[in-house]
Amino acid sequence: MHIALAPFELRPGVSEDALISASDRFDEEFVSKQDGIIRRVLVKDGEGSGYADLVFFRDLESIDRVVEAEQNSDVCAAFFSIMDGDGSLRVYEVLKSYG
Repeated sequence: MHIALAPFELRPGVSEDALISASDRFDEEFVSKQDGIIRRVLVKDGEGSGYADLVFFRDLESIDRVVEAEQNSDVCAAFFSIMDGDGSLRVYEVLKSYG
């Protein structure tokens, strides 16, 4: 299993409610249809200005397929358009899972 971490901030003028609404749509219309995604979690940092999308994938090939599919998706473009960030994605391999 691998975890992709995509940190971001909201563009000026975008509310957290708008983020959650866009995230819900992204999850329902895109993420839920992608083979290889195990789970997705949207998080906020303790300061309240930084966010991150954590996506748990079955394997590295699943990450590659999803990233490619994102390029041609209107719902992905809409979700990403409210984010202010460099588009960086960090990928971690799960060594051991507890609980």
